[in-house]
Amino acid sequence: MQSFKRIFLLFTALLLVFSAFGTEVLANELGKPERSPSLDETHFEQYQNVQSQLDILTGEAQLGESLKDKEGNVNVIVHYREPSVGLQKGIVQSQGKKWSGLDAEKVRQKIEKQQRQAEHSMRDKNINFSKGNTYTTVLNAESMTVAAEDLDKLLEVEEVALVEEDHFVQLDPEIGTTHNENIEGASDVADEDIKPNYIAGITHLDIPKVWELGNRGQGVKVGVIDTGIDYNHPDLADVYKGGRNYVNGTDYLVERPSDDPYETKPEERPEGLPEYDDRGNSYWTTHGTHVAGTIAAQGSNDYGMIGVAPNVDIYAYRALGAYGSGYTSWIVGGIEGAVQDGMDVINLSLGNTLSDESQANSFALNNAMLLGTVAVAATGNSGPERSTVGGPATSTMAISVGNTTLPEQRVASNVTLEAGSFSQTLDANFMAFMIGTHPQESLEGTMEVVSVPGVGDAADFESVDVEGKVALIQRGAIAFVDKIANARSNGAKGVIIYNSADGTNAPGPVDIFLGTAFDYVPTLDISHTLGAEFAAAIGEAGTGSVTFNSFEDSLSAGDAVNDSSSRGPSTPNFDIKPDISAPGTNILSTIPGFVAGGDYSEAYAQYTGTSMATPHAAGVAALLIELHPEWTPFDIKSAMSNTAKVLDTALYDVFAQGAGLVQPYAAATTNTLIKVPHESTMDGETHSHTRGTMSFGFVSPGGSAQTVTKDLIIESNSGETYSFDVVTTKAPTGSMAGATLTPGTQSVTVNGTETVQFTLNVPAGVEEPGNEFLGYINVTSGSGTYSVPFAVGFAPPMQQGFAELYLNDYHMSPNGDGVQDETSVYAAFHNPQQLTAFSWFDLLNPSSGPNADGYIGDFAFVEGIESSITVPVNGEMYNIENGGYVYSEVPDGVYTIDAISQHEGGTELQYDGPLFVKRNVAQVVEPAVSGGIIRAGIEDLYIEVLPVLEEMYGMTYDPNTYISGTYQLSNGESTEEGAVAIGADGTLSLDFSGYTGAYHLTLDFTDAAGNSGTYVYTVNFDENTITEGEAELPEEEAPGSTAYELTSADIGDGITRNNIKDIHVTVPEASIEDGSASIRISNDLITQFAQMRKNKTVVLNVGGSAVQLTVQNFQQFTAYDAVEVDILRTPGTEVHHVSDIYEVLLRGITDDGTETITTLDSAMSVMIESPGRHFDVYDIAADTIVKSKYNKKQQVIQTTVPSSYVVVE
Repeated sequence: MQSFKRIFLLFTALLLVFSAFGTEVLANELGKPERSPSLDETHFEQYQNVQSQLDILTGEAQLGESLKDKEGNVNVIVHYREPSVGLQKGIVQSQGKKWSGLDAEKVRQKIEKQQRQAEHSMRDKNINFSKGNTYTTVLNAESMTVAAEDLDKLLEVEEVALVEEDHFVQLDPEIGTTHNENIEGASDVADEDIKPNYIAGITHLDIPKVWELGNRGQGVKVGVIDTGIDYNHPDLADVYKGGRNYVNGTDYLVERPSDDPYETKPEERPEGLPEYDDRGNSYWTTHGTHVAGTIAAQGSNDYGMIGVAPNVDIYAYRALGAYGSGYTSWIVGGIEGAVQDGMDVINLSLGNTLSDESQANSFALNNAMLLGTVAVAATGNSGPERSTVGGPATSTMAISVGNTTLPEQRVASNVTLEAGSFSQTLDANFMAFMIGTHPQESLEGTMEVVSVPGVGDAADFESVDVEGKVALIQRGAIAFVDKIANARSNGAKGVIIYNSADGTNAPGPVDIFLGTAFDYVPTLDISHTLGAEFAAAIGEAGTGSVTFNSFEDSLSAGDAVNDSSSRGPSTPNFDIKPDISAPGTNILSTIPGFVAGGDYSEAYAQYTGTSMATPHAAGVAALLIELHPEWTPFDIKSAMSNTAKVLDTALYDVFAQGAGLVQPYAAATTNTLIKVPHESTMDGETHSHTRGTMSFGFVSPGGSAQTVTKDLIIESNSGETYSFDVVTTKAPTGSMAGATLTPGTQSVTVNGTETVQFTLNVPAGVEEPGNEFLGYINVTSGSGTYSVPFAVGFAPPMQQGFAELYLNDYHMSPNGDGVQDETSVYAAFHNPQQLTAFSWFDLLNPSSGPNADGYIGDFAFVEGIESSITVPVNGEMYNIENGGYVYSEVPDGVYTIDAISQHEGGTELQYDGPLFVKRNVAQVVEPAVSGGIIRAGIEDLYIEVLPVLEEMYGMTYDPNTYISGTYQLSNGESTEEGAVAIGADGTLSLDFSGYTGAYHLTLDFTDAAGNSGTYVYTVNFDENTITEGEAELPEEEAPGSTAYELTSADIGDGITRNNIKDIHVTVPEASIEDGSASIRISNDLITQFAQMRKNKTVVLNVGGSAVQLTVQNFQQFTAYDAVEVDILRTPGTEVHHVSDIYEVLLRGITDDGTETITTLDSAMSVMIESPGRHFDVYDIAADTIVKSKYNKKQQVIQTTVPSSYVVVE
């Protein structure tokens, strides 16, 4: 998550303290108020759950890092401030409230209005943009192309929250097959036991057993967000129901309609683009068709290839185009369109290597799940290293899927290799052969072997004749599939590939099984040593041969996690990923007909990757939806996780396989859902974000034992008794060897919902990083056993949490006068923090706030504090209301600043105070004089709260510690000065016994919060009277000898020309004195301006300032014979002033005299010079900061009351 930029700019220096108070006064001499604060993690988690998106929407507009220093036109995604429909639903449900379609439509209308307003503002600012996709459902954003020099202008648009780069996305080159399972894992079987490999994914997962329940996904809508679909394929044509195309650009001869999601075809390639890119990706695409076939192929083929859920309705969302590439905006567009079209399931067999949970793709999937669409995403193909999972599978809510192997047909042959005197007999494995055939069909007896020079590239075959022979090729440089294809295209009936000297497993065989394909010929795998000797012997003898003595068939064991499958944990939370695993290695499925030359009977291929595993899981989800329409997406996720088959835990931990291999029939027939809560509870209802895995994150051992608890929720109406068994797959070592995970009860009977608390018992000790506690919680009832993977990481011994937390000033006055408007809180930590929230706690009313717990609001929420931070405290706070952050000012009062911080070892709370917030100086009330003694009451916060603080917290202090008063008594001839003492009861008394006559009394007060004020009285000791004395200064004449008379020459034809919106008038230098000027507008011109088109304005420019008057303003001015506009400029007088003071005066002139215009019927705009964007405009007369926008080195405000303004820090 990102921090709130508008709140969290770090201080570089503290504000100067008012000189009347020494540092010993500003220190917290009262001591910290004794409280026993409760650690409200529900409150904390509520913000955590929505923070990652709302902090972007509510903070200062941000420009993505990758966009800085860009040149030319750039593709961007512009995020707007209103929450998307999905996010708003999540916010509402997190508050325990209901959500309806009418709510969604209202939110959508607000979003669309905001987007229109933003586009209008962009045009007003002359931002040249070309709009792409628009999102309202899973994001509130638009994609567009904009000139790099206009990026900063976008941030000036009020509705804009974030501008991020529309990143280029590229699929990995399509993998024919890869496999890491050793051939020794195969088991010998009889020939009659060998079954076709083409539907192994179906048979191994026992999908037909689910179909026997009368369920094949009928009526379930599945969206494939990918490269498109060949919707004419016989195996897909009947289930394809439509789709959308989000791919555009110049890489295609003809622009594709928006409703045509067909794969990218070879004939669409323009001249100048290569057939293959530098990564080996073909221009045309096949990926989406392969994915769709795994989900819903109809079995219209000779290979028994059928989809997991053949009766679903398939929709295609083409989000990647030529070379399998595209942009993030296209993918988000696909997610948006799929959710809007009512997809029950979406499949995303695509992704990146970014582990950030806050990327647009991941946000979009979270919001899709909240809106009721099951989102299934591939973890990626960057394994086997840890923490290689990428987005959008980093989505905390979507189902992420890893890749496992299937039991596969393997063939080996006993062969004899001969050349001259060289002869060697051995058993060799086939790494590849043709779909639907057996190697024995084309290889028999003795065949000639030709040694191909080089590495088997196409050019290497030009000097040799392999027609009808076996080609001997060395590994290296090009892919195995290309070597085989080149040999086949030159007529070879078989291939022998020998390992390179530095290849995997060298000097032994490569030991890889590529599977079957139409462009394969039978290919043997032999060692480098043997192959090099054989090639040399052929070179000497001039010829060689291979004799196939016998063939042996076997089935591989299957159920291995492919090395390429990306692993967890996700960082930084040591979270379990993937959620589940599914078959993704050597998966046979549909490909577009154009790849097979239009022959759909051969439009099938085997691919490998998590892209192939994901549609198996998506198909299973579709079957579950048909059987259990009442289940939420999170129920589907739990069912698939709970019933998964745990694979070999000695080889694959929870971060490799997740909950295990999906078991469709068990998930379909389960009467139990086991969930681990992962969100907050509001008003007694649990937020819908649950999961089937339990991660404790990092727990750091210390000098004493500790415990951490997690809940396990069991939902079942079976009335069965459930028992618990914690199975350790990786035990902690050393001093952590005694760590245990125990249930609160050994069994529980469930007829509805029951919650069982699990306790992690961590002994005292010291441990090195990498010490982990991994395993599964097995939950057993009469109906079966369910599993929940768990993970604990033990960090190095170190102190955790807060080292110290204190306020840098315990008194503040956030009134905008530039004196102690802010304080700051300093927090230091022993270890890195994940999230830290800073809140206001009301000491005077501990039952105040939205939850009646004393917390009236938050003011900061920071991610990733490494060691320490100083956070400004400026008197603002926010609460979540109506789908967003609502900001307000903290009332005057006494508070503590509470910090709740989450780190790897847990969540802690610390606070400091009291912090006095007061905006006004002491008020003198009811002054009176009698017998030379002047008495008055003093009203002030420091006095009012004293009894409450003493009663509730035992705090007491002398009011004069925080309020400083002085007096001056003068009659023009003599002056007396002294200090004013205030009693604890809030009274003052000044003894002037013996004084006679009249005097001026001046009382000056300052306080520890930086407020100051002066009271002036006239005292008559003879008459015992005291009256408030205040001299009114005469109004000064505007600088300049005469007003500048506006003429028709100044405005030209601006009134009548429709293409001129703003008529600019620049006052000549001769009429400006010290930056000030007066402009006189006659009634004739006023009348003409009043009759202009309503959107026109007149801008009066005086040096670096200007006043912009509207048609409505001039309509008001028609009541006068003339109007004079004064724009006065004087130097700023205060330390915090960063500009001159600009005063705007309006006077209406009639025959009866001059009238000051104090209020306008419609707002005018005032523009004053500003040194930069991040400053405020202070209305001196109103004593307040006013709303402003920064534009072209000016701060612009709108007002109906002419006043004086200055730019302040």
